[in-house]
Amino acid sequence: MIRIKRILASLLVCVMVVGILAGCGSTSDDKIIIRMSHTQQPESISDLTAKEFAKYVDEESNGRIQVEIYQNCGLSGSDLTKAIELVQAGNIDIHACAPANIANYDSRFYAFWLPFLFDTTDDLIEFVNDKEVKKEVNSWCNDLEMSMLGINNAGSRQISSNKEIHSPEDLKGMNIRVPGANIFIDLYKNYFHANPTAMDFSEVYTSLQQGAIDGQENPIAVFDSSKFSEVQKNVLLWDGVRDTNIWVISNKTLAKLSDEDAEIIQRCADKALEWGNAYLAENEASIIEKLETEGVQFTELTDEERAEFKEACAGMYDEYADIVGQDVIDLFQGK
Repeated sequence: MIRIKRILASLLVCVMVVGILAGCGSTSDDKIIIRMSHTQQPESISDLTAKEFAKYVDEESNGRIQVEIYQNCGLSGSDLTKAIELVQAGNIDIHACAPANIANYDSRFYAFWLPFLFDTTDDLIEFVNDKEVKKEVNSWCNDLEMSMLGINNAGSRQISSNKEIHSPEDLKGMNIRVPGANIFIDLYKNYFHANPTAMDFSEVYTSLQQGAIDGQENPIAVFDSSKFSEVQKNVLLWDGVRDTNIWVISNKTLAKLSDEDAEIIQRCADKALEWGNAYLAENEASIIEKLETEGVQFTELTDEERAEFKEACAGMYDEYADIVGQDVIDLFQGK
């Protein structure tokens, strides 16, 4: 009897593990559960946009399709690279991240982080919604057993620091936290002559507080939601890299969905991504005003200073032509 109980207990554990790893599936009452992860903390722009998506899906499916949201790459132990593997395997249904997070699997995604690609946010939004661009980037996703639901604006990656910055020379020798992507390490090390440090995002606040790093770079909305204003009082609005958020869905998940349900997911993703664009457009200025009341000083570049930054990193296009392909750079610059 004891042996039988042990066998039953083991089977129960196996069933629970399979349930955790199953990804998209149906519950006992025929509801479909979509497991969606993203890379940011609760109440960030990524999180708010994901919540809008979940709301739209619930409404359009009359509650039949439910989206479960996992912040901070909660389904991959905060591992950004592992998250992509789990999407490929179908264990994460939808994932939202910076395109360059996928560059470990396909270097073409680095192109989104080339400096000074877009003069304005409107230019960026027009680019990512261009039919040719969407078709091309979706083909990169298809090569990785995923499909692209869309891309939206995530805000320009601004530089916060312990001093005012007006030129690339001011960054020389500074310890700057950057994402763990070669393109950012190359930008700050080889072109700005800073000391870029790749570290887990969860460690950034404490590292700034303790002076282990001199600064970091992220969109203003992330700076605010992460409460970096408590430990950094200078922000450079250089607009050098306009960040994006790409939503990818596992092809294994798509294969399980009916055409009707796949259309609901796509339609709701389109609406949510547009909502995210509008939210940033409406709120970024007010976020800056709020941060100013908290003692944060913002520096805007003059035309001459901006030109100096642009000239300093112009060589990246030749360097990365060998990495992402000249045809990709032509596509990004030609639109």
